[in-house]
Amino acid sequence: MRKRFIAGAKCPQCEQQDKIFVYKKDGEDVAECNACGYISVRPKEVEPLPESEQPVDGIVKIIK
Repeated sequence: MRKRFIAGAKCPQCEQQDKIFVYKKDGEDVAECNACGYISVRPKEVEPLPESEQPVDGIVKIIK
């Protein structure tokens, strides 16, 4: 397992800077704090937004 430190990253739990490292575990990205042990896992797949929450692509309808 190859661990990489993220320069300038701040831990959301202990708020120390330059203590976060990331690695892959079972195909998922894992971020861990070297100082407090905080762990965050990014899921393999992200579910798409429902159509009602999709960003608008610059089309505007003017109603008078």
